[in-house]
Amino acid sequence: MCSCSARTAGLKQSATVVTTDARQRAQRPNRAYDSGVTSRATLRSRLLIFGGLYFAQGVPWGFFTVAIALRLTSLGLSPAGIGDLMFVAALPWAGKPVLGLLVDRLSFGRFGRRRPFILLAEAGMALSLLAMAFANPIADRTLFLALLFLHNLLAAAQDVGTDALAIDLLAENERSRANGIMSAGKFAGVVLGGQGLLWVAGVAGWPAAFALAIALLLVPATLVFGVRESPAPAQRPRLLRAALRAFSSRVVLLAAGFALVVDLADSLIFPLTYPLFRNQLGFSEQQVATLATVGGIVSALGSLLGGVLGDRLGCRRTLAGACLALAGINLGFSACRELWGHFAVLLAYTTVDGLVVGVAYATTLALFMDLTNPRVAATQFQIYMALLNVKDAWAQKLGGRLAERIPAPAMFGLSAIVEVLPLVLLFWLDRRRAQADFARDLPPAAGNIG
Repeated sequence: MCSCSARTAGLKQSATVVTTDARQRAQRPNRAYDSGVTSRATLRSRLLIFGGLYFAQGVPWGFFTVAIALRLTSLGLSPAGIGDLMFVAALPWAGKPVLGLLVDRLSFGRFGRRRPFILLAEAGMALSLLAMAFANPIADRTLFLALLFLHNLLAAAQDVGTDALAIDLLAENERSRANGIMSAGKFAGVVLGGQGLLWVAGVAGWPAAFALAIALLLVPATLVFGVRESPAPAQRPRLLRAALRAFSSRVVLLAAGFALVVDLADSLIFPLTYPLFRNQLGFSEQQVATLATVGGIVSALGSLLGGVLGDRLGCRRTLAGACLALAGINLGFSACRELWGHFAVLLAYTTVDGLVVGVAYATTLALFMDLTNPRVAATQFQIYMALLNVKDAWAQKLGGRLAERIPAPAMFGLSAIVEVLPLVLLFWLDRRRAQADFARDLPPAAGNIG
C-alpha cells in the first residue's frame, strides 16, 4: 500500500506517447521498420532497448519514492515534507504534452532525432542524481527539491523521446509486446531502485546507493547508440490544435475535470504512510520497503485484472466498483486501529489495497481512451495523463498537510469519502456521447485515422 500511489503515478507518467508526426506515420507502414533501418536488430534486441530505457526510468523513481522517502522519514521528515517531496517529483510529468511538441520539432541532423534527445536526457538524469548525492536533503532542502524537480523533468523528456522512438521503430504487430516489456522494465526498475538500493545503502552507505543508481540508469542508454533512425517527415500536422478542439465537447471537459479528482484516496494518504509505519508504529525500513514492494507487485496484477473486468463489465462499472471497494477497505482499516501494530495486518491491507488500486488504475486509463478522439488519440490522451499527474501532485501535497492536523484513522476515513464523491461524474462520461461529438466536429473520414 505504501507505494501504490507512487507506482501508479509512475505508470501514468510512462503511458505510451504517440507524438505528432509519429501518429501520422502510424497511418501507413512503418518506414523505419519496412525500409530495413532496423534490419540488423532482431525483435528481441528492439524489445531489449525499450525495456532497458523504461528500466532506466524506474530505478530513480523507486529510489526516490521508497529508499529516499524512507531515509528522510528516518531523519525526521514530516508527512508534509513527504507530500512536498512527491509534489515536486510528480509535477514535471504534467508537462509531457509540451515536451512531446519539443521532441517532434527538434532534429540533430545526421545524429538523428530521437536518439540524441534520449541520450542527452539520460546524461542529465545521471548528473542530477550525482548532484543530489552531495546535497543534504534536510540542511539543503531547497537545493535537493530543485534537483529532484530537474531530474524528473529530464526523466519525463526521456520518456517522451523513448515512446516516440518506439513508434518510429516498431512494427504495428510488435507494439503490444513492446508495451508489455516496457511496463515490466519500469516495474523492475522501481522494485530494484526502491528496496534494492535501500539494502545497498544499509550495507555500503548512501554514496554507494547513489553510484549504483547512476550506473543502473546509464547502462541501458548504451543500447541506444546502435539505433538508426528514419528521417524527419516533410510535413507535421497541427494535432495539438485539433486535440484542444476536442475539449469543446462537454463530455471531454467533464472527463478533464474527472482526471483531476478520480481515485484520490491513495495519493492523499501516501505522505502519511512512511511516517506512520516507520516512526509511529516502529517498523524497520526493510519491513516498510517490503510493504512497498508487495504493493507494487499486486498493483501490477490488479492492472491485468482490471483490463479483463473492464472488457467484460465496462470501464465505468468496473471503475465505480473498484473505487467503492477502496473506500470500504480504507474505512475498515481505519476502524481497526488497535491492530495496526501487527505486520501481518499491514501486509494483508497492502495486498488487498494494492490489488484494487491496480484495477482502478487500469480502468481509469481505459475510460480515458474511450473518451478520446481517434484522430488525435495520442495528443488528447497525453493531456488526460498530464491532468492525472497534476491530481497526484496536489493530492499528495494536500495529504501531507492534512496528516499533520488530522489523526491517522481519520485520514483513512477521509480518503474513503474523497474516493467515492467524484464517482457522480461517471454518469455523464458516456463514450457514445463523446463519439457523437467527435463525429459532428470532424470530417467523416477523420474517424478512420489512428
